[in-house]
Amino acid sequence: MKRKFVAILSIAAFAVALSLIIIQVGQMRQTVSISNNLFNISVGNAMEEVVDRLNSLKVEDYLSSTYRYKLLQFKRLEEINDRMRTLLRDHSTLFYDEERVSFGVSLQDSAVIRRGHRLSQSDSAAINEYNTLIDSRNRILSGNMQSIHYEQHPENILNELMLAETFNYPQLDSLISETLLLHGIELHPYIAVTSSADGEMLYVSDSSRIGDLQRTAYKYSFHPNLSSNVYYISLFFSSRSPLLRENMQFYTITSVILIALLLVMFALLVRSIINQNKTDEMKSDFIANMTHEIKTPISTISLVCQMLEDKTLQQDPAALNRYITIIGDENRRMRMLVETILQSAKMSNKKFNLNRSQFDLRPVIDNITTSFNTALASRHGTLNIVNDASSTVINADELHITNSIYNLVDNAIKYSPDELWVEVALHDGDNSLLISVADHGMGISREDQRHIFEKFYRVPTGNIHNVKGFGIGLDYVRQVAERHGGTITVASEPGKGSVFTLSLPK
Repeated sequence: MKRKFVAILSIAAFAVALSLIIIQVGQMRQTVSISNNLFNISVGNAMEEVVDRLNSLKVEDYLSSTYRYKLLQFKRLEEINDRMRTLLRDHSTLFYDEERVSFGVSLQDSAVIRRGHRLSQSDSAAINEYNTLIDSRNRILSGNMQSIHYEQHPENILNELMLAETFNYPQLDSLISETLLLHGIELHPYIAVTSSADGEMLYVSDSSRIGDLQRTAYKYSFHPNLSSNVYYISLFFSSRSPLLRENMQFYTITSVILIALLLVMFALLVRSIINQNKTDEMKSDFIANMTHEIKTPISTISLVCQMLEDKTLQQDPAALNRYITIIGDENRRMRMLVETILQSAKMSNKKFNLNRSQFDLRPVIDNITTSFNTALASRHGTLNIVNDASSTVINADELHITNSIYNLVDNAIKYSPDELWVEVALHDGDNSLLISVADHGMGISREDQRHIFEKFYRVPTGNIHNVKGFGIGLDYVRQVAERHGGTITVASEPGKGSVFTLSLPK
C-alpha cells in the first residue's frame, strides 16, 4: 500500500472522526437547550399552581401557627360579640328590664336575675347563654391580644402580617417544593418574597443568595385574598436538574468513550498499515540483499574455478593454495548465510528446542576468528581475543552460540573502515559469562539502537550501499540469547564504534 494512499486514508478517517465529534457536540447542545426549555416550562407550570393556591388561601392560612391561633381567637371573639348582640336584640324587653335583670357596670358583665322574680324557660335560657358567652369572651380577652392589633378587621391586617416573623413562610417553601416535585423537578430552590409596592424583600430563605434572587428570571406574582397589595415570589436554582445532569453525564461519557475507541482503533489500523508497509519494504530489501549476498560468493567461486582451469596454475602451488583458500572461504561464507536464514526461521517456531551440551567456548571463538583471517588481511585489520573469565565452559546449544558470535564479529568487520580493529572479550558476570564484541566502526544512533534487534531492520546508510546484510542477524542473536535465558545489549556512539555484549547463564 502506497504512502500517499495511507496519508489520504488517515486524513479521511480524521475528518470523519472530527465530523462525528462536531455532530455529537451539536446534538448535546440541542439536548441541553431542549432540556432547559422543558425545565423552564415545568417550573412555570408548577408555580402557576402555587400562585393559584396562594390566591385562594384564607387569611389564617398565611399566618404562622402562633399568629394563626390568635387570629382564630379574634374570630371567635367576633362570633361571641355577634351572638351577644343578637341575644340583646331578640330579648331586649328582658335584658333592659332592670326590675327582673341586673348587670354589673355595663352590659358586658354577667346578667343576674333579681330576687323574687321568676322567668320563663326561654328567658332563663337566654340569660344562661348570655352568661356563658360572657365567660368565654373574658377568657379570650385575658390573653395578650394587643400585640397584633386584632381590633382591626381581618381584611386590613394581611399586609402587616407578610413579615418573616408572622407569615407562614415554611408552608410556602413546602408548597413550592412539593409542587415542583409533582412536575418532575427534584430540586429545592432558594426562595424570596418581594413587595411590589416598595420593592422591599420581605423574606429570603438564604441571605447569601440575595443577589442571585434579585437577578433570577424565575419571578412570579401573586395577589393574596383580601389583600390590596401584589407580591413576587423569586426562585433561584443553584444547579441544573439532576435528571438532566445524569443524562448529560451518561451521554457525554458514552460519546467520549466511543470516539476514543474509534480513534484508538483507527490509530491501530494506521499503525498496522504502516508496519505492514515497513515489513513489505524490509522483505523486499531482504530478498534483494539475500540475492546479492548469495550471488557474490557464487560469482567468486565461479571465477576462481575458471582460473583453476588454467593449467599453468598447476605449476604454481602458492597461487593454487590461495585460490583454494578463497573457494573455501566463500563456500564457508555462503553456508553461514544459508544457516543463518534457516536457523532464524526455526527460531520463529515456538516449539523449537535447543540441543544443549557442555562445551568450552574458547576454542569456538578461536575457530570463528580464524575464518575471518582473509577479510582481516585484505583490509589490514586486527582482531584481538581477551579472556578474563574464570571458566569458559557453558551448557548451551553450540551451533546457535557459534552462529551468534559469528554474526557479531561479521557485523563488527562490515561496519568498520579499513585498518579496522575488533576485540572479542570474555568476562565473568553475575552467574553468567559475558561475550563482548567491540569495534571502532561507524557506530549506531540512539534511535537505531531501539530497532536493530528487530527482524529485517538495517541501520540506514543513506545512498551508500557498500554494507551487505539481510537484517536478520541481530534478530537471530537476540532470539538465541533469550532462548538460553540470556540477553544481548549494545553500547554505541556514532563515529566512535560499538560494543555488543552477549550474556549467557553459566
